Amino acid sequence: MSNHNKTVFVDTNILMSNPEKLFDTYDRIIICGVVLQELDKHKYSSDENKKYQARLATRLIEQNEDKIQYEIREGSASLPSYLDSSSNDNKILSILLDLRVSDDSIVALSNDLNFRQKCKLLKIPCEKFNCDISETGYKGYLELNLNSEEINQLYEDLSNGINNFNLIENQYVIIHEKGKKKPLEFRYSKNKLEDLKLPDSKVIKGKNSQQRCAIDLLNNKNIPIKIVAGTYGSGKSYITTKMGLYHTFEKGNYGKMLLLRNPLGSGEEIGFLPGNKEDKIGDFFKCIEQYIDTPSTKDKNINEYITKDIPFYIKGMSYGSTFVFVEESEDMDLKILKLIGSRIESDSCVVFCGDYKQSEQKYRRNNGLFQLIEKLKGNPLVGIIVLNEDVRSEASKVFVDI
Repeated sequence: MSNHNKTVFVDTNILMSNPEKLFDTYDRIIICGVVLQELDKHKYSSDENKKYQARLATRLIEQNEDKIQYEIREGSASLPSYLDSSSNDNKILSILLDLRVSDDSIVALSNDLNFRQKCKLLKIPCEKFNCDISETGYKGYLELNLNSEEINQLYEDLSNGINNFNLIENQYVIIHEKGKKKPLEFRYSKNKLEDLKLPDSKVIKGKNSQQRCAIDLLNNKNIPIKIVAGTYGSGKSYITTKMGLYHTFEKGNYGKMLLLRNPLGSGEEIGFLPGNKEDKIGDFFKCIEQYIDTPSTKDKNINEYITKDIPFYIKGMSYGSTFVFVEESEDMDLKILKLIGSRIESDSCVVFCGDYKQSEQKYRRNNGLFQLIEKLKGNPLVGIIVLNEDVRSEASKVFVDI
């Protein structure tokens, strides 16, 4: 039986994790009244993350009602005495047992270990739901394999307002023309395929199509909100740093650069760090500083043009004529990213860099960067590109998929 034909009974944590993928994966979903009640409670939580997740789940439930079977009944199935009948989890189990009397093909979905263990005790089949968001979502580009006739037809269709590939504003299109080695690369805007506008190769040169698309995005002053995401070693930080320096020191498009990063990281902490704020947060920006030694900055005091901060300190701030570079955005929730984006003035831009595959555990299932991409895609003020190739070295590629 395919997942789309399988009937699944979901608990609250599944709907609070990645409901988009849930409704994409299954067409027959049972939601009981207890779960709806818990979602309603979370919508008014003091925890902003829970509040957002509950509201998103409620909205998607409404949009997918054709896939949902509502069960508002009280459970009548008796549970073992050691399971407290007043517990919401156990109320859900009682309802599930009732339903399986008439349809034993129903499978429970839960990522709650305790709930799954109870299901095992009660001989209810229960599966984990893979809420890994890394393989889903908008990538910012579409790759096509076309012959010359099909390419001409694409141009003609777009000129007549026919968008057969459902392209959205600022989406990149990479066309591999049959018989030719070099791909064609464009940005889609207002029913047209726009040629990429790249700086001189002495400034920076893209190593693949995705990098060239990212450089075009970073070079475009008419798109103030930019998201450059991607895997290990894909060059997102390198490209963003070099383009920030280019805009600030060579072109004069911005008066300064602001580097932002949430002070989280993998590995063991080293304990209390002495010194002032700059001393404490300085090492978190080494991943950017390694790319700052360029000819354009040789004769200038870097500290006058490049500042570093963490999101905690920017509430109430406003940034004009600034290239704002947000590094490791995968380690931020949507509330933090909204805080940062709302700081920029009309003559500034903000670039969110990160890889939602590398997020720290607390942001694994509630990833602000992934949510930002899904919410902002298609907005004319927003450009997105997700780099998918490790260009660092053959050795580093060995570790990407571990």
